[in-house]
Amino acid sequence: MKNNNAINTSPLILSAEILTGIPEIQDIEFHKKIYLAVKKGTFEKLSKKSKTNPKKELKLMEKTFTELGWGEIKNIDMQQESKKAIIILKNSPLAASLKGKTKLPADVLLRGALAGIFSKIFNEDIDCVESECSALQGKQCKFIIKPKTEFDFSNKIVQDQLSHE
Repeated sequence: MKNNNAINTSPLILSAEILTGIPEIQDIEFHKKIYLAVKKGTFEKLSKKSKTNPKKELKLMEKTFTELGWGEIKNIDMQQESKKAIIILKNSPLAASLKGKTKLPADVLLRGALAGIFSKIFNEDIDCVESECSALQGKQCKFIIKPKTEFDFSNKIVQDQLSHE
């Protein structure tokens, strides 16, 4: 299979029903570990590429997310200078599968992937918080991406998703 996606790897296609087993576990510390593992793996895979063209990477990311069935990226507000981004994701199959069944944001795997992708794009350690989740009564999934030091750790959403270390 041709490698034509954001992280330049052969995709593993799994149904949302199979993948929901991970975010279905209602353990904040478990979610943080999964997030960090996916972030690290994504960043390491991307680091094997020599150069990053941010606009090209974002277009490829949008295409890849849709092709792999992760949902449809509707908006990317990227601020290259301040190393921040906001992404709106519609039709997340994980969020749809977990609607009404979770108390935690559903897209922990996606958060990790976004953190790894943007760490490479911004050439800095970047983190990601899902501030709105359609599994938790949100209309869409909204991801805030920026350096960890920029997050407000007095906010429960941030506390539940990022380690303050």
